[in-house]
Formats: sequence, C-alpha cells, structure tokens
Amino acid sequence: MRVEIDELLTSGSGVASRSELLRVLSRAQLDDEIRRGLLQAVYPRAYARPWDVDDPRVGLHAALASVGGEVALSHLTALAQWQLPVPEGVPLHVTAFQPRHPRGVPGELVVHRTLLPLSAREIGGLAVVRPEIALVTSWPLLTGTDQRAPVIEASRRRLLSDEVLCSAAERMTWIRGVSSLRTLVSQLAAGCESELELWGYLHVFDVPGLRDAVRQRVVRVGSRRYRLDMAYEDEMLAVELDGRAYHADPERWERDIVRDLDLAKVGWQTIRLPHARLTGDIDGCRADVLAVRHARQRTRLTG
Repeated sequence: MRVEIDELLTSGSGVASRSELLRVLSRAQLDDEIRRGLLQAVYPRAYARPWDVDDPRVGLHAALASVGGEVALSHLTALAQWQLPVPEGVPLHVTAFQPRHPRGVPGELVVHRTLLPLSAREIGGLAVVRPEIALVTSWPLLTGTDQRAPVIEASRRRLLSDEVLCSAAERMTWIRGVSSLRTLVSQLAAGCESELELWGYLHVFDVPGLRDAVRQRVVRVGSRRYRLDMAYEDEMLAVELDGRAYHADPERWERDIVRDLDLAKVGWQTIRLPHARLTGDIDGCRADVLAVRHARQRTRLTG
C-alpha cells in the first residue's frame, strides 16, 4: 500500500476526497488502488480503507468530503452531534454553501444547499451547524414525541436560550410547521421540562385556579437544592408530575421520599401525580390539587 495514501488518510481522519488523492496519485494509480480493493468509496468522491468504511466517524468525515467546499453536518445529523435525541436509522444530512457537487445517496446521505454562508461550530474535528439551526431545520423531518424530544432536551440542558431558538424559528419562515415549534418554545420558556409537563401545561392545569403555578421553582433546604415541577407559592404547595418509569425505579422513589421530607421541613407540602392519573383522570387531578390548595389557604388564614 502506498505511504502517500496512508498519510493523506491519517490527516483526514481516515477519509480522503478524490481530488485530494489525485494530488499524490495519477488517475491510473488511483483506479488501480480502487480495483484492487485497497480503497473503497464511502460516499461519491470520498474514499477510505475498506476496514474503516463501517466506522461511524469515518462515515461523517466522508459525508463532508464527498460534497466538499464549505459544508457542515446539519439537520438530524447535527442534532446527534450536539448529543440531542434522534431516531435510529436516519440518513446523514449535510448542508453546503453553493456546493459544486450536491449529489447525495438515496436513503443514506442527504445534501441540502444554501445560498447563505454557513456559521458552523467544530465538534470533534467535524463542522456542525449551530444547534438552533439544526433544531429548526429538523422540525419537519420528525413527528410526535420524536419531533419534540430534541427541543425539550436542548432547553432542559440549557444548550441554548429559548430566545435564540425562537429568533431562529422566526427568521426561517419557510420551514414547514415552524409555528408549532414556536408554540413549543413558549411552553418551554414557561418552565416545562418534559413531555409530561407539557401535557399537564396544555391539558390539566391551564384552568382557573390552577394556571398560576410557578414552574421549575427552586427551593433550597440546607445544602440541598430542589427544583419543583409546579409550585403554588402562597400555599407552599408543590405538584410533582411522575412519568411512566417512576414506579419502576426504586432508587428514584427512595430519593423522592427524602426530597419530600426535606421540603416538608421548610413548610412545603408535595402532591405527586402519576402519569396514568394525569392522562386518564384529568378532572380528578384538578379536583385534588384544588382541594389541597384550598385547604392550605384555610390553614394559613387560621394559623
């Protein structure tokens, strides 16, 4: 095997474009390397050693090398690089600024074109579009919880501000369904941090007597710091929305016993509403929270 090729592949994280290879090889030599199986095309015009072709990182570098020029990982592929949830088995996505060879591979590589200069960040040696751009452009590619999950996770991790994401959504008016993305961002800005909290925000607690809760209220008890899903501050009443996995996690159950006891020490009463009740007994959940809230109000008035 030729040393020149190995040096080129090493400098390119295991990948070299056809134009790069032709700088160190003649066309006949390159064709011979391919014919002998010593180089294999990962994507059009992007080559690697055959034993590296299935390496996911090599695939990402090859996607960029295949298109060439000013190019970055984008859409769902960028979300994955920002460590946001993405369904398995989706094709790679790249966006290129006025690409010369915008050719993708059906079902494997999707090439998007832009007339605007890219503003990408580098993650692990890979050019990746900014998270707000990836979130907005990926929105119409997903549905249901898969669609909301990366936005919720990005907000929960404070990967970017709600203002930055909302601004990007307002600029990119051509994105299908972007108005529903803006609605989700406003709900997250109100303090929702999970699918269950969004459900409660929309379907359970947005009624007179309950909609004034403060979401994600922080309470300190000694050296501990707790974040309440919903807090009615005047009554010092915390409402926690427990997801499906709650009862299957004994360690979390034990932690929350300690948590609720700590909060009680400083005057907070906690109500826990499991997923099944929230989604199957909305009226009952509302009645219970209102009843406890009214009882706390009477106690404070008479105490």
